[in-house]
Amino acid sequence: MQPEISAYRHPSTGTVTYLIVDPATFLCAIVDPVLDFDLATETVGTGFIDKIIADIRAKDLGPTWILETGLHTGHLSAAGHVKYETGASICIGAGVVQSLKRLAPKLGESGVDLDGWDFDKLAKDGEALPMGGLEITAIAMTGRLPGAVAYRMGDVVFTGDLLLAPDEGAGRCDVPGADPGKAWDDARKFLQLPPKTRVLPGVCAAEPRESTVAEEKAANIQLNDKIDRLDFIALRTAADAFLPDPVLAPAALRVAVRAGRLPPEAEAGPRFPAVDLSTL
Repeated sequence: MQPEISAYRHPSTGTVTYLIVDPATFLCAIVDPVLDFDLATETVGTGFIDKIIADIRAKDLGPTWILETGLHTGHLSAAGHVKYETGASICIGAGVVQSLKRLAPKLGESGVDLDGWDFDKLAKDGEALPMGGLEITAIAMTGRLPGAVAYRMGDVVFTGDLLLAPDEGAGRCDVPGADPGKAWDDARKFLQLPPKTRVLPGVCAAEPRESTVAEEKAANIQLNDKIDRLDFIALRTAADAFLPDPVLAPAALRVAVRAGRLPPEAEAGPRFPAVDLSTL
């Protein structure tokens, strides 16, 4: 049985949040929920994710999993808000413990459980997560911060911010923890899946788009079958050099290491103080 999938694009970050439904049991999962955030004013909102929660309630679905594809740098995770509102369990890759122990002290985030107990499930590579009649399989991604993970179910794979639409290539590799060579290795895992496998990326420039493994292998501008590992490293490095700085990364990581919970209000100074990304 194949899942029913709805895609919601967050306009200011380009992140795509997916709602996955098991049509037999009406259980559901949410992939990469997003908070609204204004960096200049540090204003946090839930308008975007609340619309998805409203859809879940209107359809009388049973939220089971909140599937995080990693410790995000491009958006603030709404996992904590979704868990509070729905009772769903937060899942991320088991390698996240390495990231927590390295990042939390450097960010000055003391209210973080460094063994990962703020998350409900630390999925190992290849581990299956049940959801009604569906089975979700975790695929560890080593080209991102430890803990990054893709999810496969049926003929669908959710690739997070790594493998994007064919004309968009791959996600940036100049953020903390990213490594272009390992990102290429990760992408080959996806591209070895059956040709008709649907690829659903976690980021898109315009409306949500999906492709197939066959389309990615033939036409992805940075990861098609004619581009080898060294070529990809050169292409991705050159592209990253022209991208604007990932200005949301410090705030996003502060929320990410807390499993989608906001840091406490500061008695003085900003709630999301700046940090030199090169130190992370």
